[in-house]
Amino acid sequence: MLLKVDSIVTRFGAQTVHRGVSFAIERPSVVALIGGSGSGKSVLLRELLGLMRPDSGNIEILGHDITQLSPKRLAALRNRYGVLFQDGALFSGLTVEENIRVPYVEHTRLPESLIKPLVELRLALSGLSSDVGLKMPSELSGGMRKRVALARALALEPELLFLDEPTSGLDPINARAFDQLVRTLCDSLGLTVLLITHDLDTLEGITDRVIALAEGKVLADGTFAEVSKVKHPWIQSYFSSRVTR
Repeated sequence: MLLKVDSIVTRFGAQTVHRGVSFAIERPSVVALIGGSGSGKSVLLRELLGLMRPDSGNIEILGHDITQLSPKRLAALRNRYGVLFQDGALFSGLTVEENIRVPYVEHTRLPESLIKPLVELRLALSGLSSDVGLKMPSELSGGMRKRVALARALALEPELLFLDEPTSGLDPINARAFDQLVRTLCDSLGLTVLLITHDLDTLEGITDRVIALAEGKVLADGTFAEVSKVKHPWIQSYFSSRVTR
């Protein structure tokens, strides 16, 4: 089992965000997590990344219960998964190449002679040419920044990739190109991808599963077609634009 979320409960004062959230993900696959505003998607992602702990329940990633790990062991485990945050979270004062070099410098002892070709390989995997490495993030389009952030997330050859709204802010053409890149990486590298999205085209186009969060729990879990047919007001409203075509 690559990832297992078991009976997660999360509270903020009197507000309960998660009321026993449970699901499991095998490898390799592209799984989407959807939910309305306040459904706890972003909170759950922070819990999966070990940035905060739930009030109760267990989160197992790559065979380790991260709710029980020490900071040192959690830091070591994080090297086995990659993260692409919604805005890319690139270091604005570093070039593209320097951004992608960060994981190698911080978490490995690789010699300089090996880092540069690895950076170029990650750029190529993300659909970018090596000359992009000399540019600053401010010189890139939104789509290119997403790809650079993806290249950095792939630096340490992760087994699991977390994507937070990866197509947010992209035009339809670049959004679909990014979707296909994610699908190709999953299929060719054996990656497992968990992405948070509200993009119906992403859901229908590249996902193997859709997990819907609502009312503090997993409301539905299945393929795009299966979840879109669940008889619940929020789900029917969410998928209505696609179902009624």
